[in-house]
Amino acid sequence: MKKKKARTLRSHFLRLYVLLAILSGIVVPALSVWLSVKAFGALIVQRRHEDITNLAVALTELYNEEGGIWKRRRVMDILRPAPQWGNMRIALIDANDREIFTLRPLQQANNHRGGHSEPEDNRDNKFDDAEYEYTTVKLDREKNIGRLEIARKLPPNIASSSFMRYLTRYTLSGAVLMILIACGIGYIVAGKLSRPVIKAIERTRKISKGNYEPEDISELSGVQELDDLTQSVEDLGHSLSRQEELRRRLMIDIAHELRTPLTVTRTQIEAIADGVLEPTPERLTLCVNEMQRLGGLIANVEALSRLEGETLAIKKERTDMKSFLEPVLETFRPIFEKSGINFSHELDGNIYCEIDREKFRHVIDNLLSNAQRYTDKDGTVSVKLYREDNSAIIEVSDTGIGISEKDLPNIFERFYRADESRARVTGGSGVGLAIVKAAVEAHGGKISAQSVKGEGSCFKISLQTA
Repeated sequence: MKKKKARTLRSHFLRLYVLLAILSGIVVPALSVWLSVKAFGALIVQRRHEDITNLAVALTELYNEEGGIWKRRRVMDILRPAPQWGNMRIALIDANDREIFTLRPLQQANNHRGGHSEPEDNRDNKFDDAEYEYTTVKLDREKNIGRLEIARKLPPNIASSSFMRYLTRYTLSGAVLMILIACGIGYIVAGKLSRPVIKAIERTRKISKGNYEPEDISELSGVQELDDLTQSVEDLGHSLSRQEELRRRLMIDIAHELRTPLTVTRTQIEAIADGVLEPTPERLTLCVNEMQRLGGLIANVEALSRLEGETLAIKKERTDMKSFLEPVLETFRPIFEKSGINFSHELDGNIYCEIDREKFRHVIDNLLSNAQRYTDKDGTVSVKLYREDNSAIIEVSDTGIGISEKDLPNIFERFYRADESRARVTGGSGVGLAIVKAAVEAHGGKISAQSVKGEGSCFKISLQTA
């Protein structure tokens, strides 16, 4: 199936502007004129009806004044100034169906010169082949004293036709002018609106090819949605650039950390195999420790893969947070005591949350492990659980080495390590806090950190209470 060629945003705007110009330049004026002509015609018909009614009333009053007879001279005096409704014939017919007086179009023109009319026996005679509009008006509704028969010759409507031609010509001229103006304005406006979209498309193409270098976006369109689009694309490029840099750093770190235990283990095993070294328990324990270190690194990489693949499945259940945290914290107490670190906790009761206990246990384990790793001897680590509005708050604080202001916004990024040399010594791989954040957010919660370099850190988890 042949793919339909898509139109540009500019062409869409031009079409829209032209359609609006046609609508406003032709359709609306034409509809307005048509309605005005209809209203004017209705007004003329109404006035004609009023004039005929007044004429009938005047003739009825004349009949009554004359004692029930029609005096032709008096009738002529009333009909002579009859309204000029175009070419018409007005005939007065008495009760016996006799024609009293007939006023013809020619007579209307000659009345002021003393013209008069004779009775006409054949009232149906037409003075030409034109079309007529016939009207019959009874003079008195209560008794039969006569009637008026009016035959109005329909005009050829030359003036109306001329007016319509005039209106059509100037409406079309105005529409053409409006279309040209609309095209010009549409071209300018469409160009201004489409330019940020085109730049965003070009920027995304560069990003897809690995070009993350930021571009100047100081000249914005002034349209909020388009400016947000431009800024979002630029933020995406910046984020991908940072992620790519962190990935490269991780690959270097992983290669280094994989090489170290493998080299140590291989050296020891080769020496034992060659008989250079005795297979003592100490040497075998060293090999086991290096393998455990290697296994820990692989486990972190697997955790990262699960995180990026979004396979973090959460099975929540209503949990008493104090009862959940107490055994976890007591498990870590010997570790802190062995490191010479003061450890305390303060847990409020009757706080329930919907959590996956196994996954959330990893969150607490990771935060406590970090606190123990980066807190010196005689330092302090404390854990608090309390309620704040409708949220359960868990705080893990330490008096360790802290995090610099520059690194603090990035500590939850994948692969990020604030201090590379320190991370290698402590075995960090830069994914622990990223996994913690993903797990907390999977529970519908939030995690934040506050820290001062050299004074310690505080990690705060907020969960919705159940």
